[in-house]
Amino acid sequence: MMVYTVSAFYALEPFSAEQRQSWREELLTWNEPHLSGLVILAPDGVNATVGADEKTLARVEDWFRQHLSRSPHFKHSYSAVRPFRRWKVYLRKETVTTGGRLGSSHPETGTHVDAQQWNALLQDPGAVVIDVRNDYEISMGRFPNAIDPGTRSFSDFADFVSPAQLPRDQKILTYCTGGIRCEKAVPYLRSLGYEQVYQLQGGILQYLERFPGKTGTFEGECFVFDDRVALDDQLQPSLTY
Repeated sequence: MMVYTVSAFYALEPFSAEQRQSWREELLTWNEPHLSGLVILAPDGVNATVGADEKTLARVEDWFRQHLSRSPHFKHSYSAVRPFRRWKVYLRKETVTTGGRLGSSHPETGTHVDAQQWNALLQDPGAVVIDVRNDYEISMGRFPNAIDPGTRSFSDFADFVSPAQLPRDQKILTYCTGGIRCEKAVPYLRSLGYEQVYQLQGGILQYLERFPGKTGTFEGECFVFDDRVALDDQLQPSLTY
């Protein structure tokens, strides 16, 4: 039985229109039979989820390592079903749609913490945990005591921050599926004067690689933007959704 390896990754760095078009044309020439996925090329970077056999996926990841100035963090999961119906490469205005409401992305200003450090921070009784995903994603699973901003779209996150009156003297811990939405949310929070803001490096996907099942604290399942719908705490396709 064919088992697909699914790689989710992103890189935030500026790309010219000519460069994005050139990359798209090259990527669309790839016609390996087991390759499927979605690659978004935008002025602010790359956001992608790719499924393939191990050999093909290694080629995909090597290509991006060679073409990006910073090697992305590749988060892996597995699936017995094809995660996407076809291979898609899109040119878009943003890697993640914000409607320009969250300002520019400056990943270097964020405080990234790995899964083990995240677990330690969760023990701080004064820490405020914010899930920056959308409400339908959060309904499937979350970290304990995480705040649900109640957004249907990530571009609405700015509406949550303003009336929420988050405490400025406490640690704010943010997380999302793979990390890219935190790359937008954390600089925005910092621009409003929040200084102790942390983000889970690699998001839920990388956390579950390190702490699967009951070894970690994530509860429920993780929504993903492909035909698997969600992953359980072993990073296997959901049997529920």
